[in-house]
Amino acid sequence: MTKIKNNKLLILGCGGHAKVITDIARSQGIKDFSYQDINIEIKTFLGKDVIHEEIKNYNGYFFVALGDNFLREKVTNDFQKANPNAKNATLVHPTSHISKNCTIGVGTVVMPMCVINSSSKIGNGVIINTKSSLDHDNYLMNYSSCAPGVVTGGNVFIGDRSAVAIGVIIKHDIKIGSDTVIGAASYVNKNIPANCLAYGTPVKVIKKRESNEKYL
Repeated sequence: MTKIKNNKLLILGCGGHAKVITDIARSQGIKDFSYQDINIEIKTFLGKDVIHEEIKNYNGYFFVALGDNFLREKVTNDFQKANPNAKNATLVHPTSHISKNCTIGVGTVVMPMCVINSSSKIGNGVIINTKSSLDHDNYLMNYSSCAPGVVTGGNVFIGDRSAVAIGVIIKHDIKIGSDTVIGAASYVNKNIPANCLAYGTPVKVIKKRESNEKYL
């Protein structure tokens, strides 16, 4: 969890995910927010005027509040290039339980009532959504995501930018490759390769996909 100086946070994105991010940041004591979005039709967001122009030479804290894993990585990288002194925040809701033996990367959010057990490693820009439960020795690579209610056994690996949809259960010792999407309410009892869409109970690979495709 990032201790943000001066209680100021710039949030990139003005959608539903940004509303949740704002609430979680407030739970950490942050009080002053600004918002940036390229959509010029969004004039205000949560009572604030929205910044539409490109931001440069920013040196405060920021958070990219975009639910799409591929887009979140791209926007983060582009923003850091334009603002090399900016600091990417990490946000953890106080109702979540995280083992002291875990590591959590920058730009990651852990939402309310999550559990992350011992020796798990969470990368940069990861979303762990409400009531997700990750057992011991899980590895969630950069810009991956778990939707609400995801449950994993121990020693689960989820690759870069892969998205695990709402209510998925992943058996222990499972590996999911990068840029893969697991559909809602699936039971994952076997390894799933990179660059594919898979769902079902038990899970089946449905088709190949590109990293920047829509999830489903």
